[in-house]
Amino acid sequence: MIDNLKWDSKFFKRKIGELKITPEFSHKINAAIKKAKADSFKYIICKVHPHQTAFIRILESLGFYLSDIGVTLTVDIDKLLNKAVYKDSPMIKAIRVANLKDIYMLKKMIKSFFLESRFYNDPFFSKEEADKLYQTWMENSVKKKAADIVFCIPDVGFITCKKNVTNIGEIGLVGVKKDFRGKAVGTALMKEAITWFKSQDINLVSVRTQLKNIDAMNFYLKLGCYVKGYDIVFAKIL
Repeated sequence: MIDNLKWDSKFFKRKIGELKITPEFSHKINAAIKKAKADSFKYIICKVHPHQTAFIRILESLGFYLSDIGVTLTVDIDKLLNKAVYKDSPMIKAIRVANLKDIYMLKKMIKSFFLESRFYNDPFFSKEEADKLYQTWMENSVKKKAADIVFCIPDVGFITCKKNVTNIGEIGLVGVKKDFRGKAVGTALMKEAITWFKSQDINLVSVRTQLKNIDAMNFYLKLGCYVKGYDIVFAKIL
């Protein structure tokens, strides 16, 4: 009922788990929490379907709190490439594939980029831990452990791309320095990513962001993405 999230536990140096339970067995949650404490878990999450309102109330009554609401957007590649907004973007020429020598620059740039994310807002994690998480994610992306390719404009912005097992492209991280926002940098990076996915015979691309990140939501919608669904994460510190 409580899965040990081994990577998370190792990274944050505290035992972290995920409560996996269907609403019809919600009467067993309290026992699961007690067992988690006995097994030295320090923090557990539970991913909930949005329509499970009664189940959500049960979690809240047992001390779970809302940690994150994520929105997944999807787009058809051909539709994106045909959008007029992509034509003649001046930043395209500055984009290149990131390599190992870029890791230091990218890790320095990514620090505190994703302040709307769960890790910067959940009280279980410190800001320093959140910084380190995204820096590690970026390093692993360049090293092809967390992504297949990373495109960047040095000291300006980046985007990471990955092919999943169902042959759908995933954009993991997109970031642009504050001074360069509103100058079509994000649009240029998206164009480069979408073109690469097209070269890999991928027709659909998805990206996840936070519901409260209105700027990101509007950016993706403007480019032709549509909302596929959303997920809710509840958490409890033990």
